[in-house]
Amino acid sequence: MNFTDVYKNSASFSRVIVNQMLNDSDVERCGDISKYVNDDISTFRTTSQNLQVRVNFLLDKYFDKIKASCSKKSMSIEDNSKYRYRPEALSLDQYNIPGLWYLILRVNSCEDAMEFHDLPYVLIPDLAVVNSCIMQEEYILGKEAL
Repeated sequence: MNFTDVYKNSASFSRVIVNQMLNDSDVERCGDISKYVNDDISTFRTTSQNLQVRVNFLLDKYFDKIKASCSKKSMSIEDNSKYRYRPEALSLDQYNIPGLWYLILRVNSCEDAMEFHDLPYVLIPDLAVVNSCIMQEEYILGKEAL
């Protein structure tokens, strides 16, 4: 199977990522320098391995509140098989959208999807709390006023 075959599959993780990058309303894009320009906000940081990684300032700002809102979902053998390396599938089942995969990874202390496997439970953020954090954000409200 080649890359184009995988990408044509509507359930592919690559397609989810590309579609999410094209969706400017997604919370993950709030750290993107191309849409939100603010000299006071750093959009990249350097890791201890000297890698440049993008910073999501909204997720960082509200992370403690979002994590506190999480419920625990016990993971059965079947669940672990279904969601192994597939946080987007869990996002789809929990929220009816695959695009919040990064939020599920973050609250479960996973750096990437390859760490998302064989978990006894998964923390699931309360979407109402996530939405309230975004809607009270003065930076976003200021952008909507433009």
